[in-house]
Amino acid sequence: MKSELVSTVSHELRTPLAGILGLAELLLNKPLAPERQRKYLTAIGQEAERLTALINDFLDVQRMEAGRQTYRWEPVDLVPIMEKVIDAEKMGTDIHAFSVLIETKRTMIRGDRERLRQLFTNLVHNAVKYSPDGGAVVIRLYEHSGCLCVDVQDEGPGIPAEALPHIFEKFFRVDNSDRRRIGGTGLGLTIVKEIAKAHGGEVTVVSEEKKGSTFTVRFPLAPVPQEVN
Repeated sequence: MKSELVSTVSHELRTPLAGILGLAELLLNKPLAPERQRKYLTAIGQEAERLTALINDFLDVQRMEAGRQTYRWEPVDLVPIMEKVIDAEKMGTDIHAFSVLIETKRTMIRGDRERLRQLFTNLVHNAVKYSPDGGAVVIRLYEHSGCLCVDVQDEGPGIPAEALPHIFEKFFRVDNSDRRRIGGTGLGLTIVKEIAKAHGGEVTVVSEEKKGSTFTVRFPLAPVPQEVN
């Protein structure tokens, strides 16, 4: 199992490294116009960012799965977190319409604010990334069976039925040329699963090809504080 994981990580690291090395060699060995130099330097920066994201995500997953990730537990209201995540995503797109539907007054859970932000950033960013033609991204907060539930719904291409059982596995990628062209580390949803589990919750997905996807995270509701007389 460990050798298989090392092999997978090595393969994932090799792609951005090859891009960086190839472009650097062109810059060093060929006389290029300034515009072409800028283009190659931009591409090198993007590949370096991709490499950094992959390493950070991999280290996060390793800590979480080994039970070594530290959490700072406190009462957390999910609404401000969702608003900040959406504000950040809006800066990168003008073809998506975001909306937040709050259908409960109980939006507090016991959790780690920063890790929850990471969880919802991954889900909302995926909703944007995998619907490149735009559309609605809807976040819905509601209560169900003693849990606070958060849906993140998109109007993207959806996920094939045969891929759904594997979608939260490390490095799993849907075997689809359009999705592979979009890129990513293949670890974002694994991180979502691990953070949800650490909070006593879970994440599930419902999806159909060409009809979008809905990811649902369920958390135990924080106890209601008792009034002091």
